[in-house]
Amino acid sequence: MQQISSHIVIREGQARMEGKEHLKAEMVARMVVDGDYTIEQVMTHYELTAAEVHAALTYYYDNQAELDAAHAAILSEIHENAMTLDKLKAKIATRHNIE
Repeated sequence: MQQISSHIVIREGQARMEGKEHLKAEMVARMVVDGDYTIEQVMTHYELTAAEVHAALTYYYDNQAELDAAHAAILSEIHENAMTLDKLKAKIATRHNIE
């Protein structure tokens, strides 16, 4: 496991919170950056220290272009694969015609 700063470790190619390797640093940072949560709210939610949340934010801002591009690609894929109401209605109609 490679450590890139205190509080952040790289595990399986992803930055994770040291001691809580199930928790991705990007996810912690995005709660503040994208989610309109305060640092204090994130600290309480994940039981982190202010230093740990700031480390996650530092990681995010140091890698923002790459992380945002990957995040946008995932959101785009989700949007493309999402079932719209019209698709759901068509699927239901098809099933009723078959049965």
